[in-house]
Amino acid sequence: MRRHFQLLVVLCLSVLIAFSGMASPALARVNPADAPEKGDSGGEDYYYVQLESPPVASYEGGIEGLKATRPEEGKKLNVQSAATRSYAKHLEEERQDLKSWMKKNAPKAKVVLEYQLTMNGLAVKADKETAKKLAKGPGVKKVVKSISYRPAMNASHGIINDAPAWKAGYNGSGVKVAVIDTGIDPDHPFLKDPSLPVPEGYPKGDERFTSNKVIVARVYSPDVKGTPDDPTPEDLNGHGTHVAGTIAGVSGYVDPQGRAKSPLSGVAPKAYLGNYNVFPCEDCSAESIYIAKAVEDAVRDGMDVANLSLGGTAEPGFDLLAEVVNAASDAGMTMVIAAGNEGPGPQTVASPGTADEAITVAAVSNKHFFGFPITVNLDGEEKTLPAGTSDPGGQVTSRVEAPLAVVPDGDGKACSGIAGDLTGKIAVIHRGDCTFTEKALAAQQKGAVGVILINNSPGDPTAMLVEEIVTIPVVMVSMEDGQAILEAQNASAVLEPRQVEEFETDNDRLIAQFSSRGPTVNMTLKPDVAAVGVNVYSSVPGGELASYNGTSMATPHVAGAAALLKQAHPDWTPREIKAALMGTAKDPASDPLPLEVGAGIIDVGAALKPVAMADPASLSFKEVPLKPEKGKGKGKGKKDAEVALQVTLKNTTGSNQVYRISADSKNVQVSKKTLPVQRGKTAQFTVTPLTKGKQAGQDVQGYIVIQAKDGKSIRIPYHFRVK
Repeated sequence: MRRHFQLLVVLCLSVLIAFSGMASPALARVNPADAPEKGDSGGEDYYYVQLESPPVASYEGGIEGLKATRPEEGKKLNVQSAATRSYAKHLEEERQDLKSWMKKNAPKAKVVLEYQLTMNGLAVKADKETAKKLAKGPGVKKVVKSISYRPAMNASHGIINDAPAWKAGYNGSGVKVAVIDTGIDPDHPFLKDPSLPVPEGYPKGDERFTSNKVIVARVYSPDVKGTPDDPTPEDLNGHGTHVAGTIAGVSGYVDPQGRAKSPLSGVAPKAYLGNYNVFPCEDCSAESIYIAKAVEDAVRDGMDVANLSLGGTAEPGFDLLAEVVNAASDAGMTMVIAAGNEGPGPQTVASPGTADEAITVAAVSNKHFFGFPITVNLDGEEKTLPAGTSDPGGQVTSRVEAPLAVVPDGDGKACSGIAGDLTGKIAVIHRGDCTFTEKALAAQQKGAVGVILINNSPGDPTAMLVEEIVTIPVVMVSMEDGQAILEAQNASAVLEPRQVEEFETDNDRLIAQFSSRGPTVNMTLKPDVAAVGVNVYSSVPGGELASYNGTSMATPHVAGAAALLKQAHPDWTPREIKAALMGTAKDPASDPLPLEVGAGIIDVGAALKPVAMADPASLSFKEVPLKPEKGKGKGKGKKDAEVALQVTLKNTTGSNQVYRISADSKNVQVSKKTLPVQRGKTAQFTVTPLTKGKQAGQDVQGYIVIQAKDGKSIRIPYHFRVK
């Protein structure tokens, strides 16, 4: 029996194809807005009260009698150490002082959560006036309103090149990955591995939803609108189970629906999973205070990697979740976060993907997609075109044959309605600007018997979520095929129920139109890397498989890769895992631009043995003042006022190196062309941005290449905006 899953879609921008066992059209889900959905504006009565003292993960000492608790390089936070317990008790006393003060001075404030590992403070529920009073409490640093967040395979392995890691014996064994999402279905066959021993001290949380592989199950957001009265870690949506399958689905899993031509596997098939369900609902938002608590619990539970395929609107300045993410990285947990689906415009990277220490992930296209063929007749020439499907409305349930009519309204997008009569015709409409449902309804109301949508970016067509009020069939074709339809003088089409199938394609490694671009609202360089986020085939609850699109789907590829690297190099820190993935990343199909793909598409095989590691792994100069031309302005005769950034280069090879450093000399100046570094040691060089000849407001970006003596290299992306 077909199961329907309502997909949460700001960072999913989701295209989901959940196939039934019958030879009927695919069940397809997609962001109903066909445009990045904004997070709900809720959170008006949730506030985070941050205290002055640093959290346990970041405390470096300085208080008499209390030793530093920040872990040593390469170590995870020891939550059971005497130093941790002592400092945690000190923070508890600070919070107790504040709570005592609140009883007298802000009695309306209700304490919801407490934090100490990755943040130091309280989450409270209060009105605006009470929140203002809290800012005057003892030890309070700031009071910040909570923000609402939304959740945002078999063919993708070749693109991220994880096979070399598998051949070397790395499969994620022993590594624990937290999935902070909509939950995980532990009974899905793709996520069941009876051979895995349950680690000592596990399972944790609600054991009804754990297994040999899913060793933690916790639930959050119990009082958020849209959640059940008694929420559990169960995945009511499908998004989290899909993410989990990409990270750690068992190797060699054969698609029971027969659609995938080759067996499936997660990137790290032997990794353990932790279910931290912050969206225990079919369709709801989650407050940042609960996501922050889930991150803190993942640190306490000993997770090595955390996947956050979610996001909310990024605001300049202080960001609660970004602070939590950075502290969790300090604690030794590698944080992998979706960039967002707000592209292709600039400065669209979502929070908490803006966090400096996170590995923020963009999306590129896959080597396959799922759909069914349609027949078109263009000026007497008959062609068969692969098409994306729709669900729950817009399905092709019976044969429709009719002439095509190109809709001119609203640049062909029909977002403000359709003026002409379409009786007995199949409407041809461009994708973009409004929902698939709105487009289809506009055509249906004018008598159309079907709709063909033309994709608005290069690559393959996708599936769509169309509301059931649409009763005519709706399909999508690629931009290229759509152009052929537009150029025909006489065109007709046949739409009929067909078996969904897997189409192989050469449209891989293209940057997804929806993928968010940098720089961030704080003018830092993001995203960091890219991975496959289009037509990703993975598990959904009920034992089924589905194809989703979004940076939500790219992120678990990188989380799985981080798990492989952690197994191969247990002593690597989150920063070093990030540096290895970034330094060895490869170009997309188009010219690489750091503001689109960061360092590039991850290459797991190369990241296992990088010839060097750079710290920082990318260079964000932010805004750099324009240098006046010689003889003009106040800067006459003076040197560049730009501030150089220092890079520490670590030699990770087995021999001494003299690295060659190269970059575009019109954009940046490097202090050294060559850099000798002994085996296992570090050395430094500086990079200075150059604004001469640039225009105010210009984004300057590129790569610095570091080449070893064997010819292998890493690269460091850089960016600055001319002020």
